[in-house]
Amino acid sequence: MNQEQLQNELKPLYDGLLMRSETDSPFEFYYFENTQGLPLNADTVAKLTGKSNGSEIKTEPLDHFFRNMVRLYPEDGEDRKQEAERYKKLQERLQALLQHVQVYKADEISITAYLLGQLPNGDIAGLRTVVVET
Repeated sequence: MNQEQLQNELKPLYDGLLMRSETDSPFEFYYFENTQGLPLNADTVAKLTGKSNGSEIKTEPLDHFFRNMVRLYPEDGEDRKQEAERYKKLQERLQALLQHVQVYKADEISITAYLLGQLPNGDIAGLRTVVVET
């Protein structure tokens, strides 16, 4: 799967979806070409995203990152149920299309979150959003 195919596969799932936190941020498609042979880890993500050496990049599982987005409560209306279902589908598709999917968080308070995995050809790809945690 190439960059265009992956983006076409994911775009309908994240388009118009906002990452809910103290600020609601959209998702952006991210693709790093020619990353074959690079390990997918915090150091590689720091280098690829232009973070300074020694920047602390924290990791967490994708399902943990989306936990509040997919959780439903009895009082939730139909709109919220549909939104939770979109998050579930996005999570499932990321896990199906990419290997070793993980969330890499850079910065503090206004955190850039990279939802990245590797394609079978070794390229690193996924999504980016911003989460505010205070």
